[in-house]
Amino acid sequence: MASMSHRERVLTAINRKQPDRVPVDLGSTRATTMIIASYENLKNYLGLNHETKLMWQYQNSVVPDDTVLERLDIDTRLLMLGDFKKKPSKRIDANSFIDVWGTTWKKTPEGHYINAEGPFQKGDPRIEILETFDWPDPNDPGLYEGLKVRAESLRKSTDCAIVLDLPNGIMLQGWFVRGFVEWLTDLYMNKEFACRLMDIMTDIWTRIVEKALEIVGKNIDIVAMADDLGMQEGTFVSPQVYREMLKPRHKRMVDAIKSRSDAKIFLHSCGSVYAIIEDLIEIGIDVLNPVQVAAKNMDPEKLKKEFGDRLAFWGAIDTQRILPFGTPEEVRAEVRRVIDCLGKGGGYVLASVHNLQREVPPENIIAMFDEARSYGRYR
Repeated sequence: MASMSHRERVLTAINRKQPDRVPVDLGSTRATTMIIASYENLKNYLGLNHETKLMWQYQNSVVPDDTVLERLDIDTRLLMLGDFKKKPSKRIDANSFIDVWGTTWKKTPEGHYINAEGPFQKGDPRIEILETFDWPDPNDPGLYEGLKVRAESLRKSTDCAIVLDLPNGIMLQGWFVRGFVEWLTDLYMNKEFACRLMDIMTDIWTRIVEKALEIVGKNIDIVAMADDLGMQEGTFVSPQVYREMLKPRHKRMVDAIKSRSDAKIFLHSCGSVYAIIEDLIEIGIDVLNPVQVAAKNMDPEKLKKEFGDRLAFWGAIDTQRILPFGTPEEVRAEVRRVIDCLGKGGGYVLASVHNLQREVPPENIIAMFDEARSYGRYR
């Protein structure tokens, strides 16, 4: 088969057709990159000394430099929105800040941040407090500053697939503003409050996305949504509650993208989401990430067999055991196993299951991408 451009390779794969080789991703979304410590180790291993660019403060994650992406022959590139300017995050002290949604974040010893308290976490869930809250403005010019120029520049300067990485979805954002336990309780016990909160967040999200898509036009290939719905053993809420409460709003979000773009829709959702994959396909999701293979019912062979004719997969290289604790040869063997399962006939983009942490040796990162290039060629 003739060699493809990076962009052709990715688009062929996610259209569930066979490219020249399995495409690979690093750094095209906030969930497929590296944290600072891991990145610095990789830079040292490769003998690179460029400045490290922060991608997302919450996760202490980075935007990989082009020198790294080219060394690893990465097929994708990131396009991010800007930051809110009218109502920016406020630093409390060296280790904590309040974001634009009113959530307080505190730094952990490992360097990333956790949501310590949301603006609606205390007190009874009353709709009145939602109506008077100072919500983020989806028309904030900071979000879109330079977006058109960056999109056009990426299209002209690279033949890679360009991924527009979007803000967090309603499940995650509800968790952050309400608190984890409180939010899950609301979805069962305080449904009127939960629905109003989700509708407000959906309104803001869709207005941001509509404006962003008008600006970038056809200079993107993939739109990446993120809304964690799973944990190790199953979904955070029952499939029935998902279908009643979240699915209609997720469909509205997907429809907002499809009405303004032909780009493929990528959903990042950690954990075991097997029970609702049919629902995700039904609302129009094209690509599932991260394919957390260590979670229940997320075996690659099973997923490919049941959903591979309707859904592409992105991720699947285990970050719970293989990448941090395996040898380079064990990493290579896992890459071959996953390609054999998910890569048959296309439909697969190889990446790690979520961001590479400090425990992942640079030798294993190199082994993952080198093996993908050599073994992933279709014959």
